[in-house]
Amino acid sequence: MNVYFYPTRSKNKFLDLNTALLGSMNYSVKKVDVSFIIDLLRFKKDSVVVLNWVEDRVYGRSYKTVFQYFFNMVALIVFSKLLAKKVIWIRHNFLPHNGTKTNYRYKFICGLYKRMGIKPVALENYYSSPALVHPLYKSDAALIEAINMSESLDQRLKPSVLFFGAVKPYKNLHDILDTWPKDLPLTIAGRCSDSVYKALLVEKIDRRELQVQWINKFLHTEELNDLLKQIQFVLLPHADSTVISSGAFYHAIGEGCNIIANDTHFGRAKASQHKFVSILDPSIISHEYLTAIYQDRAQVMREALACYGEKQVSEAWTNVLSSKHS
Repeated sequence: MNVYFYPTRSKNKFLDLNTALLGSMNYSVKKVDVSFIIDLLRFKKDSVVVLNWVEDRVYGRSYKTVFQYFFNMVALIVFSKLLAKKVIWIRHNFLPHNGTKTNYRYKFICGLYKRMGIKPVALENYYSSPALVHPLYKSDAALIEAINMSESLDQRLKPSVLFFGAVKPYKNLHDILDTWPKDLPLTIAGRCSDSVYKALLVEKIDRRELQVQWINKFLHTEELNDLLKQIQFVLLPHADSTVISSGAFYHAIGEGCNIIANDTHFGRAKASQHKFVSILDPSIISHEYLTAIYQDRAQVMREALACYGEKQVSEAWTNVLSSKHS
């Protein structure tokens, strides 16, 4: 069976991880390009189309191209539904990352999915059933090797907190900085391309005299992994009803990091499942609190392997591909 993935490329490694895994399951994973159109026009209905971030891609573009992308996305959904065996809409977020106050285009795309009878499949089972499993950013073999080395890493660490990834308003750092303890160091590792938002964050940091180190650049995988090995906690400050799942969560736990999550659908779901996930409470967070709740790296990685390893990801794909949910 052919499985067509859209988009064909992204800075997000989610696509590469899943296409590699589906390839290992003997699916023929292909790009959505001219050959995709030709293949579906054979009317054999033997292909599956997997759509990621389609409802997001109608934003964040110039006025010259925004309507072109909008109509291209509409055509992609309709064409796929009419001619493919199955269409899988992976819904990553509750709202678009670069949307507007009204989000009319986003709402139209989501409404089109509904009218075409295509139900969302999420990466979290609190949102959809069936659901996929977000892959880790480490192979099972690499994770097992890291578990055996984790004790020596733990012995060198003091309570430390890191936020990483692109710095954007929906990730809610501006609210977090209003209540972050002055004596608790926080590292921000990620580029902010919005000069107005960057100025807002810097003003809050300076005014409250916070111990914040900001590495204002895009970190390559090796740099990020080295940084994650040096800290104990990763902060997921997203506002509620923005993200359904977080790639940062899966990247962090693959390196053995504990998680401090904002009080969101995603945060609550993970906190109920794992002891290494805590909901952020500004009134109690401190060095002493972090020391008390910390789960050692080996335990975090063992749970990551058991819940989100390659076997679990492939089983979830098998379930979604074979289900009548479309």
